[in-house]
Parts: sequence; C-alpha cells; structure tokens
Amino acid sequence: MSDAMQEALLVSGALLAIVLLTQVGKHRFGWIKWGISMAFVGYLYWDTYDRTAFTTPNVTAGALGIAAGTVIGILLMRVMRVYRHAGNQRIYTKAGWAYLGIWLAVLLARTAFLFALENWDAFAERFGRWMLEQRLDSDGIAAFFVLMAMTMVGYRTMVCLVRWRRLERTPAATVRDRADARGKVTVG
Repeated sequence: MSDAMQEALLVSGALLAIVLLTQVGKHRFGWIKWGISMAFVGYLYWDTYDRTAFTTPNVTAGALGIAAGTVIGILLMRVMRVYRHAGNQRIYTKAGWAYLGIWLAVLLARTAFLFALENWDAFAERFGRWMLEQRLDSDGIAAFFVLMAMTMVGYRTMVCLVRWRRLERTPAATVRDRADARGKVTVG
C-alpha cells in the first residue's frame, strides 16, 4: 500500500470518527462548536490555497470541489434537524442514518477512487493521461478533495448557525406551545 493510500485511509477514518462522534445522533450546538468548525474549515482552506500551485486547472479543480461540497452539504442539511428543547431552551442538532449514509458514500467514493488509481493500471493510465491533457497536477486533485470536504463541513456549520439564530428569535413561551411530545421545536 502506497503512502498516499495509507494517508487517504487515515484521513477517511479520521473524518468518519469525527462525523460519528460530533454529528450523528443528538448533539448540543453553540458558539464554541460553531467556532471550532469554522476555524478548522478556514485553516484548511488557507492551507490548501497556500500549497497549491495557482494554475487554471488547479483552480478549476478546487472550484469543482467547492461546488460538489455545496451540493453534498445541501443534501446533508436536508436530513439534519436543528431544534431548541422546550425544557432547557438549549439548541441541539440531530442526524441519523441518512446523514451517516451520505458521509459514508462520499468517503467510500474517495477511497475507491484512490484505490483504483493505485491498483487498476488501466484506470491509472487513463486518468494520468487526462491529467496531462488538462495540465492538472496532483495539487489540483488534492485541492478538489480537501475543498469538497471542508465545504461540506462549512455549509453544515453555517446552516446550523442560521437555523439556531431563527430559533433564538422565537420567544420561550412560543417554544413551549409549539413543542412536540418530547419538548422539541424544529426550524428548517
């Protein structure tokens, strides 16, 4: 197994662990969680910008990564709830199997792509030829994957913030009146 494949598996495993521990299920949401997520996203955006050669193909690959991450982020937020508990007035997020399934599909597709590059000579040759024709280097491919993942995280975090702020404008008495049987009021 090459170093690139080992790194890809390590990153995929780390992302899966983060998703399982911080996003799947019920989790409290607030300024600290928002700040840590956005700082992480900002750092990796800057790091990718700093180490990627500024060529048209690399910028295009990065932009396509951002576009793909936005689409996936929209799908993720369609299956995640943000709500305020009527009893303690705290904001929570809740994501289930559909959310986890989307993340798993993305991580497995990334791993399968890298596995095919490493183990399927015909695919690696065709992809390498395509990269040469497009004048795309490995930095552009890395930028695509990093920016896609960070856009997914950033989009999720910003939408959670928007939904949270909408809930904050709802008076506590209204929250108690609109709560379901478990004391949850959901926005968006």
